[in-house]
Amino acid sequence: MSNKQGPQLNVVLKVISEIDEDSQGEYSLARGRTIKVDAVDISVLGLGITSVYSFPVGTLVEAAIDGDVFGLSEPMLVKAEIRFCKYTEKAKYRCGMRFVDMDPKYFEIIRDLIRKYERRKDPRIKLTD
Repeated sequence: MSNKQGPQLNVVLKVISEIDEDSQGEYSLARGRTIKVDAVDISVLGLGITSVYSFPVGTLVEAAIDGDVFGLSEPMLVKAEIRFCKYTEKAKYRCGMRFVDMDPKYFEIIRDLIRKYERRKDPRIKLTD
């Protein structure tokens, strides 16, 4: 499914990292909890999301990324680490995740999607020669 601005992705995250005891009061997420978040951008290195939840930096998540946009019949399953998470307007958090474990075929699929929808005349980064 796509719109004028490019493909839209549905992402479901499962928290797989314990939140340390000192920080548990600050975060409402627990290990094993599954939540839905909105993807705002994607690269071969990671994924940007918005969420009503704040994630501690370093939290590991398993992400199930909607495969429809990529022509897949199943979700892309990846593991990622939260690299930043900051509060934005509209009571949401903007978070960046870096992929830490991803099937190499997904790299190619994501790269091809970026090439297709890149709005710049010249791509920002040439991933291959």
